[in-house]
Amino acid sequence: MQKVATWAAAVAALALAGPLRAHHSISMFNIAAPIWVKGTVVRYEVKDPHVMLALEERKDDGGVQRWTVEGPNLGRLARMDAGKDFLKLGDVVEVCGFALKSEYVKRPPPSAYPDGVPGKFLHGHVLERPDGKMRLWGPYGKLDNCIRPGDSVGTWVEFLERDPLARQAWCTDRTYASAPSVAPQALLKDIDGALAEPCK
Repeated sequence: MQKVATWAAAVAALALAGPLRAHHSISMFNIAAPIWVKGTVVRYEVKDPHVMLALEERKDDGGVQRWTVEGPNLGRLARMDAGKDFLKLGDVVEVCGFALKSEYVKRPPPSAYPDGVPGKFLHGHVLERPDGKMRLWGPYGKLDNCIRPGDSVGTWVEFLERDPLARQAWCTDRTYASAPSVAPQALLKDIDGALAEPCK
């Protein structure tokens, strides 16, 4: 009987190995070091386990840097009321994201390069669409660390009031700090104070 139980446990472990290997968590990303990338959408794949976006960033020297940006899972995408036409090839977008920690760089998630073209990998947390409106994108990050120098209080208040997922992430970050904030504390306080309803 014990041999049967051991064999069943081994089969179960092997069956789960694939999904576990493909899944990851916030602990893999350096959320204390936000990266903003502006680029042209050259690939947009709506699939599990995460929506994937490939961007080409034009460099000052005329070269092009390829970025693979991981986004939300399909359930989160549906809650955002977004779908396959949310982004189009040729759209120019900006993304605030977080790179893998050094110990994970040598083994990025299996879905990192969906079209086989290597580039820098980023988990996208905030996406600014061509119309200039920000949306909370992927689940891994620290929202207030995406505040850019020169961003206004009004821009962030409008974003947080319009996007319920962003508002929830903001309030969670303010209540349960998962990493230090890199944004100026005075600016964070001004944004908090300008919200129609304070975080509880």
